[in-house]
Amino acid sequence: MKNIIIIIFSFLCLHAVAQVDYYANHDTVTGSNVIYKVKFEASWDAYDISNINNIYDDEPYRYQDGTLVEEADRFAAIPIGDHKQLYRQAVEETFTAAEITGLRSSNERVVIVDTFSTSSGDVMEVTFSFYRRPKLYSIPPDKWFTFEQKIKAYIKYTIPPLCQALTFMGSTTFLYFDKLYN
Repeated sequence: MKNIIIIIFSFLCLHAVAQVDYYANHDTVTGSNVIYKVKFEASWDAYDISNINNIYDDEPYRYQDGTLVEEADRFAAIPIGDHKQLYRQAVEETFTAAEITGLRSSNERVVIVDTFSTSSGDVMEVTFSFYRRPKLYSIPPDKWFTFEQKIKAYIKYTIPPLCQALTFMGSTTFLYFDKLYN
């Protein structure tokens, strides 16, 4: 009888510390303030999550008059301020110290694709891509949403005159949690 109780207790403890994969086998996930579209990229074992309200996902660059841009790689925007410091601030205002320590110690990284307005340089949309690893897939949708809101609040771009003719632009940031503090 004692062994059965120990086995049940062990199972309950293991289940209590198991990390939930919020994104596996879902097309969407819902938090209290957000719904994210989920795409699983099998080729690199990663999730892409984007706010269901994003309208620029997979949209080609266009000029204000609607004409497609043929050579989008010739356009570049300039980040305003120290983006590393601003991302660090967003991380620290989103995650607990213990979560940050865990993300840093396991060398986790997130790919952040943001879309910004060419008239103001403000970030309008954010998409996150991350490997299917427990420290990342156990982050609930509401926490990603908080991080998204912080990015929109802190990150801004200077738009050169040539780029102001576009309707929007995008940027990709590789955010390495361990390198935010180096």
